[in-house]
Amino acid sequence: MWGRKVRRQKKRAVGIDQLGVYVPRYVLPLEALAVARNVPVEKILVGIGARKMAVVPPWEDTVTLAANATARLFAQAPVDPDEIGFVLVATETAVDHAKPASIFLHELLGLPPNCRTFELKHACYSGTAGVMMAADWIHSGAARGRKALVVATDIARYQMGSAAEFTQGAGAVALVISEQPRMLVLDRISGVFARNVYDFWRPLDHREALVDGDFSLDCYLSALEVPSRLPRERKRPRS
Repeated sequence: MWGRKVRRQKKRAVGIDQLGVYVPRYVLPLEALAVARNVPVEKILVGIGARKMAVVPPWEDTVTLAANATARLFAQAPVDPDEIGFVLVATETAVDHAKPASIFLHELLGLPPNCRTFELKHACYSGTAGVMMAADWIHSGAARGRKALVVATDIARYQMGSAAEFTQGAGAVALVISEQPRMLVLDRISGVFARNVYDFWRPLDHREALVDGDFSLDCYLSALEVPSRLPRERKRPRS
């Protein structure tokens, strides 16, 4: 057989190596908001399980939230910025219609130029999708020993006076994905499911998101049920 001999690659242990979190310093006690909205306090503190809402000051946005989360990660962990070759920012609160938030983060952190950067949007799923994409990048061999930085950052806004108003907030989580991770090894087996539904969305001309909470719960349950059923259906012999 002509050509180079194809060697079977060893299985890599890939996962979350380090983690950094940042939330704005300003908060609104939800007990005070419940009183202002004439909503029983127990419904919020016990029903939702939340006590405070993070409030973003005028001088912060999703990029600064992401940068602060990553700066904390770099400060507390032995991560060399020059080792980063992949930067993905997952957000549904973009700061530009064309430029990805990741390129602003790349500049603020002083990361090397030979770095893949892009932004990912898919409501609550984009952070998880970003971690999976980063892991696949490392598994493929394209990383060549480098690490990936995935940052989920958002400012959640809902219509004032709505039931969803109490679930607003802001913050960012920065994750370093690498081989031989020190925190968590990711399993390569996963299930997928896609369907266009209108449980949560934000049109371009809207500042606040639109949400149907009860329908959203049904969508989540359906999304869990279908992927678990499909593998069993594939294994059934055809009649």
